[in-house]
Amino acid sequence: MIGLFVRDAAGLRPRVDIEVPPLVPAVEARASLAPLAVPEASAQWARWWDRELTRHEEPHRGFLAPESRFGGGEELGALMRECFDDAVRWSSARGREYAEAMMRGDRRGHEGDLVRAVETELGRKARPFELQVMELPVAGAVGWRVSEKHVVVSRALREDAEAYRRWLTSVIRELA
Repeated sequence: MIGLFVRDAAGLRPRVDIEVPPLVPAVEARASLAPLAVPEASAQWARWWDRELTRHEEPHRGFLAPESRFGGGEELGALMRECFDDAVRWSSARGREYAEAMMRGDRRGHEGDLVRAVETELGRKARPFELQVMELPVAGAVGWRVSEKHVVVSRALREDAEAYRRWLTSVIRELA
């Protein structure tokens, strides 16, 4: 999420294959970052984002701790350093919100229930499969299939149980 915070705070508009809406709660663009928000920083952000979406070994690491891989360039690194502390605070608050939702039971069992519903529909047990569901706090009820085993969904989509079920069922049906 730090990378998305930097994108929004700097007002970057990188060209990427999977364009993700602004964060929620909104991160205001900062005038102080404008001198650093050069086209090369956007290009570096786009390269970083595309790598993050396709990385399966440690899918959340880059969102939480971009470290030196963050875009691989000085321009984006300068932006990251300038707002890193605020990005960490913002990201930590979203993490606490997610943990609280888990504790309330808001994020438990939806995928398992969907697998069982698909099994009933198919009249058989699902084949073994893996599916990584990455939730991001972005505007709108949206989702993207990054690869066969990896989807990204907005918090709003995941919180709307019926919309989430409709969206994810076809993915699970294909994998099952």
